[in-house]
Amino acid sequence: MSDILFDPFGPALSPVALVAIVGLAWLYLRGTGRPRLVGERAGPIRHGLFAAGTLMLALAFEGPLAGAGQRLFFAHQVQHLAIRLLGPMLIVLAHPWPVLRAGLPRGVRHGLARFGDRPATRVAVRALTRLDVSFILLIAALYFWQVPALHNAAVSRPPLVLVAHAGMVLAGLNFFAVVFDRRDAPEAATQSLRLLALVGIIVTNILLGSLTTMKEKVLYTAYDVSGRLWNFAPMADETTGGYTIWVPSSFVIIAAIILVFNGWNAAEVRRWNARHNWSGSNAAALEFPETAHELRLKVTEPNRRMGRTLALVSAAMFATVMITGATIIYAF
Repeated sequence: MSDILFDPFGPALSPVALVAIVGLAWLYLRGTGRPRLVGERAGPIRHGLFAAGTLMLALAFEGPLAGAGQRLFFAHQVQHLAIRLLGPMLIVLAHPWPVLRAGLPRGVRHGLARFGDRPATRVAVRALTRLDVSFILLIAALYFWQVPALHNAAVSRPPLVLVAHAGMVLAGLNFFAVVFDRRDAPEAATQSLRLLALVGIIVTNILLGSLTTMKEKVLYTAYDVSGRLWNFAPMADETTGGYTIWVPSSFVIIAAIILVFNGWNAAEVRRWNARHNWSGSNAAALEFPETAHELRLKVTEPNRRMGRTLALVSAAMFATVMITGATIIYAF
């Protein structure tokens, strides 16, 4: 009977989120009409990416998925996938910041510029946009709210779940903005470290997803208060949700890895095309080697860093397998 009364196409579940998403879309549309303020060309591909990312957030916060997410653990994890990874990644790939800034009223733009020039603001921005900090925040945004007591409390209290999901969106935007930063090192993180961070996200997805999938006890009981949607068995629901954390989320990050590799190649092409600026300097021999000795000097340290990176990835994968195996053994 409860499933019959459930209307997945009912009114918006979060007016606050609706206002925020509509406001974001309005700012972007307003900014596209001010190309002089944007200062760069934003073509149809960027517009399409921003629209897709915004639509992803709208479906997760306001569409049928939002209603189902209050009644199924599996649907809730699909929400997390959309608002923590997929939606933010698409928005960041659109590089919408110049357009959004152009869409702001003049007074607000100037006020934000003054606020951004404050020393305290600069320090806070530098701290939050460090690769390691953004990496930790993205993991914490999911792991914290997957603690059964906190997750059950959030599902039972709509304002709390809104806080949790808003934090995931912000953490996702921050992380992908760092990973897809157009600048090269030393102004931004090195490409190898960006790849390591993305691999680390996959490892954490596998760890949490496998533990959720292979457990032998129902942990998220808040969905049973009103009854799980479509009479979904609790263990089957949570097992499917674990797979969602584990598999689809990892595919999204694999796509990000491919994009970072592409960006790495583009950065190397830019560096090579700018080699005439180095002509005659001692640094040119190291940056653009022509002899075996010069090549050895250039690649020795990067190769060592890559070796350490691969060793860390291997160790992380091994630890994930061991922890998962130990959990299975303990469960049986």
